[in-house]
Amino acid sequence: MSSAKIVTAALGIAAAAGASIVVGSSSPAAAASVQETRDYVWVGFTPSETKQIAHSGVSSIFSRPEVRPYFYAQQDRDSVYKSYFIPGRGYVIKATVQKLVNEAAHHPNGRVWVSYNKHLPRPITIWTQF
Repeated sequence: MSSAKIVTAALGIAAAAGASIVVGSSSPAAAASVQETRDYVWVGFTPSETKQIAHSGVSSIFSRPEVRPYFYAQQDRDSVYKSYFIPGRGYVIKATVQKLVNEAAHHPNGRVWVSYNKHLPRPITIWTQF
């Protein structure tokens, strides 16, 4: 599978997760927040959606070797998972995306955000907020 298809698949899975959560929700207030500009797209999931994403395991797609070169992860500043600087690699987090999502899901206001920036060499960013 080509790199572009892998990235598209990862974004599609994130979008599908949001869509299935929104469709399964009885309240329109529970819908994922989507913001778009000419160069960026952000999808912010509510705390309830974040819990559903954590339970579904869908974020484990980011552990696949084909997907790893195309995303960054950023944890909440209060995360138990810390960033470390490795010369030649930059900052790394010793956690999988699934662990970061699980951690956010365990906080009352925990949220997951996914963004796409077509100008970055790693166009997808996943971050947690709680």
